[in-house]
Amino acid sequence: MPEAVVAPPASVGMAGRCAALLVAVLGAGAAGLSLEPVVWHTGNRRFLAAGGYVLYPQIGDRLDLVCPGAGGAGGGYEYYKLYLVGGAQARRCQVPPAPTLLLTCDRPQRDVRFTIKFQEFSPNLWGHEFRRLHDYYIITTSDGTPEGLENRQGGACLTRAMRVTLRVGQRPGSATEQEGAGPANQTSPPPGPGPPPPRGQAVAGGAGGGAAALLALAGAGGALWWRRRPRRPPKTPRGPPRPRPACPAPACPLRDLPPTTAPPAYYKV
Repeated sequence: MPEAVVAPPASVGMAGRCAALLVAVLGAGAAGLSLEPVVWHTGNRRFLAAGGYVLYPQIGDRLDLVCPGAGGAGGGYEYYKLYLVGGAQARRCQVPPAPTLLLTCDRPQRDVRFTIKFQEFSPNLWGHEFRRLHDYYIITTSDGTPEGLENRQGGACLTRAMRVTLRVGQRPGSATEQEGAGPANQTSPPPGPGPPPPRGQAVAGGAGGGAAALLALAGAGGALWWRRRPRRPPKTPRGPPRPRPACPAPACPLRDLPPTTAPPAYYKV
């Protein structure tokens, strides 16, 4: 027997409805998956897979980029800088003049991790935004050595195929994948408003999404209140001003009398 749905009482106001909608939005935003981390090291054989290292994140998912510490991946430490680029730069293994830096791997003493939150609108100033049915690419043009950390072309992207393709909002074998996704394949994504966050710091995830949902609900509640606010009755237009009645000189106050001209003064000579 299906469960009966109980309607909320009529006394529940706008605040209760907004709270229920906020819970629903936060619950939907928390439904994203945590994808398998990308270990950025030559010991990761997925970089050599046929067709490259391809992932299919959905909006709401999270992806960790990990630079293992010395000995963590079964080999020596490797120095890299990871960039988010477009399709043209990924094919040439070249970063643009103002690149979007994601992570710098230069700390052999410990693992360094960076989290990407796939969201269409980011409340975080340094957060990245992704569009459905678009492709994005993560590459490194470093060669793995401290001396080649600042390389801007070639590097391990060219010699070791160290690049990751992100097909946002797509599925393996889908029509959008076969036809090629949006303009991110030809142009690089727009750079952020400033430098990336400190190395190893995760992009704001659930808290940022909750703040965005709260702002959206506040705007919706304000618009609803504006539509339902009590209307003031229109003001009655006033008629033309009444003419001031004329009155004889003795009955009018002094301020209403016309000014008098003083008689000329006569002096005896």
